[in-house]
Amino acid sequence: MNESRSNRRARRSSGGGANASRPQGRPPLGPQPRPTGGSQPRRPGGLQPRPPRGPQPRPQSEWTERGQAGAINRSRPIYENNGRGSGATRGGWNGTWRRDRARQRDGGRGAPSDSRGREARGRDARPGDRSLAPLPPDPREAALRILLAVDTRSAFSDRLLDGAHARGGPEPRDQALMHELVKGTLRWRGRIDWILDRMVHIGLAQVQPWARNALRIGAYQILFLDRIPAHAAVDESVKLVHKFGHPGTAGLVNSVLRRLCAEKDTIQIPEGDDAESLAVWGSHPRWMVERWLRRFGPDRTRALMLANNRPVRSGLRVNPLRGTRAQLIQRLASEGATTSPAALSPDLLWLDSANSPAALAAFKQGWCTVQDESEALVGRLVDPKPHERLLDLCAAPGGKCTHLAELMGDEGEVWAMERDAHRVATLAATVERLGMHGVHVVQGDGRDYAFPMPFDRVLVDAPCSGLGVLGRRADARWRKGPEVLREMAAFQLELLAAGGRRARPGGVLVYSVCSFEPEETTELIEKFLRQASQFVLESARGVLPDAVVADDGCMHVLPHIHGCDGAFAARFRRT
Repeated sequence: MNESRSNRRARRSSGGGANASRPQGRPPLGPQPRPTGGSQPRRPGGLQPRPPRGPQPRPQSEWTERGQAGAINRSRPIYENNGRGSGATRGGWNGTWRRDRARQRDGGRGAPSDSRGREARGRDARPGDRSLAPLPPDPREAALRILLAVDTRSAFSDRLLDGAHARGGPEPRDQALMHELVKGTLRWRGRIDWILDRMVHIGLAQVQPWARNALRIGAYQILFLDRIPAHAAVDESVKLVHKFGHPGTAGLVNSVLRRLCAEKDTIQIPEGDDAESLAVWGSHPRWMVERWLRRFGPDRTRALMLANNRPVRSGLRVNPLRGTRAQLIQRLASEGATTSPAALSPDLLWLDSANSPAALAAFKQGWCTVQDESEALVGRLVDPKPHERLLDLCAAPGGKCTHLAELMGDEGEVWAMERDAHRVATLAATVERLGMHGVHVVQGDGRDYAFPMPFDRVLVDAPCSGLGVLGRRADARWRKGPEVLREMAAFQLELLAAGGRRARPGGVLVYSVCSFEPEETTELIEKFLRQASQFVLESARGVLPDAVVADDGCMHVLPHIHGCDGAFAARFRRT
């Protein structure tokens, strides 16, 4: 019998109607109305907070350093003027503060400058959303995920690679291929993009990031890796695009890479001495090339770019509290690692084999520290003596402060200051691994931290542009702009002045950066000497090898001349 319209309305309002018998918790069948007026449907289980707007924080695994094995990342973040305080940590004091946003800016050991601070737009939803998860066993797919994270999220390739090597998993041969694809593609990205842009009809910049990086990986193999057949490079790249894309994009990648195979021997790379040609030839940003051309001329600029594009070895500094350099060589050889003594530093070995330093038993047992040769020379310039009190104002991840303790035979005090809580943890772990007793870790801002005592020697290993370590940090050149030099110089001068206030009369102050640019080196120390008349510049000659001491008495290390990371250091005496 038909119900009246009013009866049907009454039944619906009391819970009846067509869906009245449906079990609770199940939505009614058919399309549901959308909420209007900006209202949100009630979520099961009660109200839940909406996700916050704006950029979301990165997963911790992307930026937390994995122990001292990552110590070769040498520049650190710019500190903001925010709340500072004091507290206690192992062996010393600490300060409380907000984590600075500039941590992601490039130029630094823990992160900075143009550079790392610029978050990429248009985060790709394909393989990149999983690029920080455990990497797949396929080395090309793993390389694609890392390159995509670098390209779209300003992730740090060295940290992602360090994490991949530390976790292990794939065969060593596959890990080596992944490492080579990531580092090589990033080093030669400028030249690769110049070539690909002429073969992609819509322009390389218009290709989706995941497909663009698949093209780069394929092109790097075709152009630079003789042991990989060209057809294999094409096929594997197309497979990647099929996995993450659609047939149209796979067809684009296939046609471009096949054309590259056919034409690679006829491609004419610009060989002129102008900045635009050299930027393509040497795969560096044009602004860097213009600076170096003015300072060095075309021939030395070419040599510098080639040095930045060569594979970089890891340096291992022996811990004399454990044994000698000869004994370390024997221990490493027993693990299948081949090494060679460094030419400039008596404390260092070069790791010539493909072993991951963090995986070596000698490293885990505190026999060595990962450090470049130019970094090891800075500790020698400080020249600490037993029973002295030292301050390392910017200490994380711990390479230099532990070297100072080693040079004193761990008989003295080294106060190691670092602002970032996570880097403090890395620093403390390094000290513990090496078995140091005289290193006291301090958390706080070195510019105005209130130490109650003076120091015999103070090291200010300042955050910098990192232009001296572009060979080691292959992605850094693509993050930075010329503004990084302006940003860093004022902060470096402030840190140097703060370090000078901590040095006792007659004490030593050493300033160092992993850069050779005048704004951060010679020009900066001239400004410091004009402001701090109680300090005089001392020559490094007689303390360091003559090969790295310039006419001004400072340490100048250049990659294309000395075969290691670029760096600068100056030594002052307080009168």
